[in-house]
Amino acid sequence: MFEGLNELERKVGGERRSLWKGSSLPLKFFVLFGLVSYIVQIWLTYHPLSLMAYAPPGSSASFVLAYSLCPLCIFTPTVDLSPATMAYFVGPIDATLHGAVGAMVGYIFEAFL
Repeated sequence: MFEGLNELERKVGGERRSLWKGSSLPLKFFVLFGLVSYIVQIWLTYHPLSLMAYAPPGSSASFVLAYSLCPLCIFTPTVDLSPATMAYFVGPIDATLHGAVGAMVGYIFEAFL
């Protein structure tokens, strides 16, 4: 009833075919999104750009922008905001979160394109 993998390979022509197409696109997107996220975090730590100057302080637009760039910044009232904390604690965790989103985007690109 069920044919084994070796029998299917023999029917195909004896060549070994992988069942899953190996692609490094999700890994590339993971690294790219993570690296860009980390660079933006460190750059904003040392050069506080007035991105939120256009939105009045305390408005929902400034919070959306801040938390989309740094989702872990929700913990900033309890964490010291020194550059070392951003570089060694908050930045890598945010880079991992954005990298996971990048990997999902890579899988979507791989599946539909």
